[in-house]
Amino acid sequence: MTEAELGKALRLFRQRIASLENDVRRCFWEIPQGPGPAFFPAVMYCFATLDYFSSCWAGWNRSGPGKDQTARRIDFMTKFLLYGRKEATLAVHFWRHKLMHTFEPRVLRNKDNDEFYIWRTGTELDHHMELARLTDQQYRLDFDPLVFLEDLRPAILGPSGYFEELRHSADLQEKYESCFKEMDSYSVSFKEASVHQAAGKPAEQAAAPDQRATGG
Repeated sequence: MTEAELGKALRLFRQRIASLENDVRRCFWEIPQGPGPAFFPAVMYCFATLDYFSSCWAGWNRSGPGKDQTARRIDFMTKFLLYGRKEATLAVHFWRHKLMHTFEPRVLRNKDNDEFYIWRTGTELDHHMELARLTDQQYRLDFDPLVFLEDLRPAILGPSGYFEELRHSADLQEKYESCFKEMDSYSVSFKEASVHQAAGKPAEQAAAPDQRATGG
């Protein structure tokens, strides 16, 4: 990448961080006689921004053979935000997967032992991205969006951050450009098909779930 192209990337990174900081702080504005804080929108934008930067770093956004989105996000969090791998893994599953796809984070259970993990978000939390032990088997992971903002800026723009590595690495520059080629090539199809047809089942076979459940 030329110096001009690197300068453009730097401006884009700064814009992305400024946008996140603006929106997250708005989520916690105190409005007299108004609604309370908007926790979930703040957290979702944090993880969308994390997804963006990890995609630029890895060189791809969409999953595919050899492309694990979850692992990419976790690796980026441990390398640049210096979070623990277990905490990063839980955070991605709580806030990127479960919040995005099931309306709210869910209790997570360890497949290898009896541990289970609950979540908490808010501001002025004492243990942001630190796993707190509550009982022998129960742990809690806190996520403070305002502290995340403080962690993200140096992770991207600091002397040991992602952009500094990008500036000096031809490999990372190639990945950055490859990611933007992908993101600029997204398309959409408007073929009419139900969810059941998309799964290979005729629509009429998916009708009347109550009858199937009762043998009717």
